[in-house]
Amino acid sequence: MQEISQVRLKYFHEVMACGSIRGAADKLDTAASVISRQIQLLEKQLGVQLFERRARGLAPTEAADMLLEYHRGCRAQHEHLNARLQELRGMQRGNVHLMISEGFIDSLMEHVIAPFCVEYPQINISVNVGSVNEVVEAVATDAAHIGLAYNPPVDPRLRCRVSRKHPVCLLAAPGHELAKRRAPLTIADILPYPFALMSAPYGLRQAVDLLEFTERIHLTPSLTTNSLRVLKQYALGGAGVTLMPNLGVHRELASGELVALEIAHPILSAPECQALLRLGRPLSSAADEVIRRIEQRLPAFASA
Repeated sequence: MQEISQVRLKYFHEVMACGSIRGAADKLDTAASVISRQIQLLEKQLGVQLFERRARGLAPTEAADMLLEYHRGCRAQHEHLNARLQELRGMQRGNVHLMISEGFIDSLMEHVIAPFCVEYPQINISVNVGSVNEVVEAVATDAAHIGLAYNPPVDPRLRCRVSRKHPVCLLAAPGHELAKRRAPLTIADILPYPFALMSAPYGLRQAVDLLEFTERIHLTPSLTTNSLRVLKQYALGGAGVTLMPNLGVHRELASGELVALEIAHPILSAPECQALLRLGRPLSSAADEVIRRIEQRLPAFASA
């Protein structure tokens, strides 16, 4: 088979990402007719149909999924070559992209990213925050080299570099009535009091949803949010209690502003923090150094 044009692969990738030729054309600032023609030539070269033309847009075929995986592999190998060349230059250039759950922000910046940026100022680092599903998808599609997630679902496209259990516990202000009780608490102990929960589709809420399904109960929180900071402030203000791991609240626990109490339930004891990589993706020297530091220096994985 003749070598596939990288230009055509680029157009193909954008059509897949945008879901339409018009969307890809707008993103690439290229005429839609040019992209359409290149896709047709690509289909002719490969001898397969890549998209089914439907009234609502384009639907990728199985061949398109295979070609997308090939394209990702090409990009990863190109990145790996650049990484090897960077090694020869002493890591003077490069990019490392991370997608993380919110609870990792403070400790990641303090123990890993800030020191790395001081030591290697020529390496460009990007850190984006998202839900557990967004973390998984970013790593699986090569949008991020490294993912840090709380309670991620199993995904055959990924491998876990390091993990450690971080149970869901009850956080309360020291003056709260539940803070005066002896741990472990039961779910029945918590229900009479106002509480705050994370919203879907975050890993923390997925653990709580599984608890509801297993125990056949329905939890009605006084407050829901997509931010761990809001949960923390809710508990600090004495408005009620919240269910979350101790990620991101180490200072408040150490200072006595918050109290963390164990909850006696196997579902809430099971969640893990995980550092995720795409299975089979070679890492650049810079990305490999970042994941090594995460494994060795991030408190979430201490004694892992």
